[in-house]
Amino acid sequence: MGTARHMVTGGRRPGQDGEARRTAHRTDRTRGAWGHAVVIGAGFTGLLAARVLSARFARVTVVERDRLPPGTTHRSGLPQGRHPHGLLARGADIVEELFPGIRGDLAARGAPVFDFGSGFATRLPHGWAPRATVGVEAQSFDLTALESALCDRVRALPQVRFRDGFAVEGLELSADRRRAVAVLGRGRGCDDPDRAPVRIGADLVVDAGGRTSRLPAWLAAAGLPRPEERRVASPLVYSSRMYELPEGEAPEWLVSFEMTFPPLVSRGGAAITVDGTHRLVSLVAPAGQLPPPRDDAALREFAGSLRNPHFADVMTHSRPTTPAYRCPVGGNHWIRYHRLRRCPDRLLVLGDAFCAFNPVYGQGLTVAALQARLLGRLLAGAAAPAGIARRFQRHAARIVLFPWLTATAADQGWSAAPPPPVARCVRRFLDTVMRRAPENPVLYAHFVRVQNMLVSPLVLLRPSLLRHLLRRTPRAGGEARAG
Repeated sequence: MGTARHMVTGGRRPGQDGEARRTAHRTDRTRGAWGHAVVIGAGFTGLLAARVLSARFARVTVVERDRLPPGTTHRSGLPQGRHPHGLLARGADIVEELFPGIRGDLAARGAPVFDFGSGFATRLPHGWAPRATVGVEAQSFDLTALESALCDRVRALPQVRFRDGFAVEGLELSADRRRAVAVLGRGRGCDDPDRAPVRIGADLVVDAGGRTSRLPAWLAAAGLPRPEERRVASPLVYSSRMYELPEGEAPEWLVSFEMTFPPLVSRGGAAITVDGTHRLVSLVAPAGQLPPPRDDAALREFAGSLRNPHFADVMTHSRPTTPAYRCPVGGNHWIRYHRLRRCPDRLLVLGDAFCAFNPVYGQGLTVAALQARLLGRLLAGAAAPAGIARRFQRHAARIVLFPWLTATAADQGWSAAPPPPVARCVRRFLDTVMRRAPENPVLYAHFVRVQNMLVSPLVLLRPSLLRHLLRRTPRAGGEARAG
């Protein structure tokens, strides 16, 4: 009885994985490394987690439900991969720290690097943002290209092994349910026709499984408290398509954006230059307002109804190279693991599995990068894996707080109910900033730094900037200027 383990799984007890049995609790003392870490999910967040774990663990196994073929192939487990994504300047800096030269690798694949202020054509709710250099570097890319470049780097780490085509079905806890000791799952597809159950022992389990993480249910099945969840919904859906630019065309902008801010602005879009010849265009609206993805004429008409003319212009004058793909944007969802009193040790959660944002605001990848950097720092300062999980979740919640307040305050506008007092105050402040920004390049430059998570939002409350917020100045350029 003393060696019993508590298992959280939907099937029978799996057999011990031979390789995991030999290495699950082994520490490579000659290198000062710990034993074996398992990462659930091989997306952006999981790849960054594997990178920081490789600095302390003798072995890191990344398990992924999808197959991971070489190259930039889209995979079914990432339906939003066909839609625009952004890595804010703070997140890009962290990724560059973890993977030196990755920005150059992406640039070699065609992903342009440019100044955020001059390269973006941004239609704010109350006018066009100023087009001027702000000293914040940006890079636009296709998400599959980013993940492919990161995956190549992680595969090259000698401590890391990938196990793709593997569906995690549960978690094994110690007999007293105080720590995670293994993940349980099965292979998928023709490589494992019997789908034999497998146990992968671990000294640390990291859930980077995204919005589809099943960890709350696994904890509840083990008789542990289910974590509190907070949700702020969004009715938005994407319709996205890749276009080839006309030969020889020099783009006047690299990213064009029309921001939604309900209920004032309920429709928007984004167009990003992913390489020298292609742009990814995405139209965004509540599900009942966006035309079906196969109705090209209706989609072009919809694009023409927006205040930003760039989307319709690309759709009219460029050649589509993919079908139009439709996907729910997904709302805001925070699973508050940091509040659990009885969460097992050696089990931590980051990225969308912890807190997922409405991706229209572009915060998710950068928040995940901040969490990965946090994990790396905690690992570097610890003598053993014990106790890291609770410290990580507590600090990760602090990283999440400001992005959560801004995203959910904006999305409270979709609800007919009055927003909570804090959300109401944040909405008023955001609306004031966005009203003043089109006419005030100084204010907008500071807002860009806040938006890119380079500085705290509290910077906008400095007396020198409050003066810009409280005093109107003449508009430069006029409302008709299209960025």
